[in-house]
Amino acid sequence: MKIQATIMFAVLAAIGPAATLSWKPYTYTTGDRPAVKIEGEITRVDAPENHAAPDGRKVQLALMRLRSSGASATTPILYLHGGPGNAGIQLLGAREFRDLFEAMRAAGDVLLLDQRGCGLSAPSLLPKEPLQLTGAALATRESFLAVLEKHSRAERDRLLREGVDPAQYTIPASVHDIEAVRVALGVPRLRLVGHSYGTQLAQAYLRQFPDRVERAVLIGPEGLDMTWKMPAESDAQLRRIAAWAAASPAAAPAMPDMLGTLRRVLEKLDAQPVRFTYRPEQGEPMQFEVGGFALRFIIAKFYLGDPVNSRFLPKLLDELDKGRTPMSLVYNLGQMSGSGLSYTWITTDAATGVAAPRRAEIQRQESQSVLGVALNFPITELNAVWQVPDLGEEFRRPVTSDVPVLFVAGTEDGLTPPEQARSILTGFPRGAVLVVEGGGHVSQLAAPGLARAVADYLAGGTPPGKIAMPLPEFAPLITPRK
Repeated sequence: MKIQATIMFAVLAAIGPAATLSWKPYTYTTGDRPAVKIEGEITRVDAPENHAAPDGRKVQLALMRLRSSGASATTPILYLHGGPGNAGIQLLGAREFRDLFEAMRAAGDVLLLDQRGCGLSAPSLLPKEPLQLTGAALATRESFLAVLEKHSRAERDRLLREGVDPAQYTIPASVHDIEAVRVALGVPRLRLVGHSYGTQLAQAYLRQFPDRVERAVLIGPEGLDMTWKMPAESDAQLRRIAAWAAASPAAAPAMPDMLGTLRRVLEKLDAQPVRFTYRPEQGEPMQFEVGGFALRFIIAKFYLGDPVNSRFLPKLLDELDKGRTPMSLVYNLGQMSGSGLSYTWITTDAATGVAAPRRAEIQRQESQSVLGVALNFPITELNAVWQVPDLGEEFRRPVTSDVPVLFVAGTEDGLTPPEQARSILTGFPRGAVLVVEGGGHVSQLAAPGLARAVADYLAGGTPPGKIAMPLPEFAPLITPRK
């Protein structure tokens, strides 16, 4: 009896207090035509803003549950969104994520968490005003940084007036939020699925609470010292895109040497920013100036990570090279001004930082790289405004764990290439890598059989080592009028 009682008390300690969550019906409606309605339940989980001061200010974490289509008594699956600064619930609006979540429901309840500062969670670090990128805002690095600093300062000051502490919107705080969710659910363990930045958060949770995770799937994984990207890797991705373009019937005739065109366009914009007017169907015309630094930044943020986006790069370069209105660039500027990203992207990435040896190698590579310092801009620069403390070298050390983890990596993912997954795998003796041939950072989720492979792994199955998907065709270039 004494042994049984000891075991019982140990289990109760692991589970925590009885669940007190109040779930309400919730319908997510997508922006598709026709709209898709996803039925689920939503609740709020309270957690301290500062976990070191549990009696202080609270944050409310929005949590949506998609009920299992199979055995509901299994360990729940908690999805950790990327960004930082995206939101788990709103990913239901994207077909590839929606299909992934639907497949995972066969393995258990799927929980979509809006991390602190994001989405429906409160307080929100979503900006109240869009970035103002018209005029000469993007003409030089200095003008671009001035716009970002002004926007950051206004948002930071607003949050401080509201009593928000930006230094608490980092990975360690979110790790404790996950634990608060587990305790509120009243379950001894979770199964984790993370994408992009969410894989960093999952690894940090695995290290701090190793007995709380049954198994995990990390898609597009990056280690805790991989927030800052290597310029040599971005150059390698540009070479892959150029080779792909040279073999494409849509791109090759006008652009047999994409890298040569890219260098020529950058040299032109470095000397003189391109000026153009965008005339929307409604509203006033907008004037823009875009220089070489801003173009490097835009390529790094929008064109390297996924062939779904890379296929538009030759079109953009052709527009700039031939003096046409760069409609591809107009679209990117719209993405930047209304990104919908919470400012946790800067508080989290600035706190995560970069180890000294990696920083030194990045700086060595920058002078030889096409994108140079624009690749990791503006983490350091904007933290001069936000002033979030660096978490230090101990935080960034590689994670080791005996938990079964599946790492999913796309061969065309220029942000988190398969080499990163294999590097992280060394700390996971029970881990495995699934390579998606032709997959990008997000598009790999749509690979045939990928969603089912993830669900099967979460249910205890053995994953394949490789899945293939076709590359999309390049966007057609516009032939100049004769």
